[in-house]
Amino acid sequence: MAQANVDHRALAATAARATKRKAKRTADGESSDAKTRLLMVAERMFAERGFACTSVRDLAAEAGVNIAAVNYHFRSKEELYLETLRYAMRQTKPINRRFARILQQAQQAGTPEAARQGIVEFIETFVRYLYRRRPEGADYSAALMSHEMLHPTAALDIVVREFIQPRFEVLTALIRLARPDLKPDLDVAFHAFSIVGQCLHVHFCRPIVLQLVREEKLTASFLRRLARHIAEFSINGLSGCRCRR
Repeated sequence: MAQANVDHRALAATAARATKRKAKRTADGESSDAKTRLLMVAERMFAERGFACTSVRDLAAEAGVNIAAVNYHFRSKEELYLETLRYAMRQTKPINRRFARILQQAQQAGTPEAARQGIVEFIETFVRYLYRRRPEGADYSAALMSHEMLHPTAALDIVVREFIQPRFEVLTALIRLARPDLKPDLDVAFHAFSIVGQCLHVHFCRPIVLQLVREEKLTASFLRRLARHIAEFSINGLSGCRCRR
């Protein structure tokens, strides 16, 4: 039987390339995993401690990575913090699409009645979002924003521009459509602040609210009643308001 000619050098080179590709895939996977772990740990630790009281060393240790991984993936603690805020706020994209549809429907109808209904739906959607349960675990977005509002960093401008401003513009557009006679922008903004403030009050003061209403937790029934109350109160206030200039 004739022995087949085998190019051992070619086989060795092919095996070496395959090993190198496998090592690269492993390294890329580990790198991606380290970045995700850093973001998840940073979300929790920044929410619990705030930016100033959270060290890079603690973040790396909790995530099980080398300190150098923070600089490799995010360049600095400040960039990691900004990406953490974006990571947390990214969970809100579905609600932004819902807000956009609410405004579009009201604008297509083009009547104050449709705008008032849009405001009601905005409030109901916002309340559901604030008190939602995240399937993958705890939701730290509110705590992160609390720290950022109390102790603003350079990230605040980006958070407002990318996440808060779009929602504010939807709500103020609905208010303008519901009350076309409210000419000064400040009057419109005051109504928007009032609506959002009512929604946020129970969220940020939850332990006190629960004691005052003698409830152990915020039930679905309680939240439906809360949204309905805020909507009725806000619509009546908007309809009856005679803003002074």
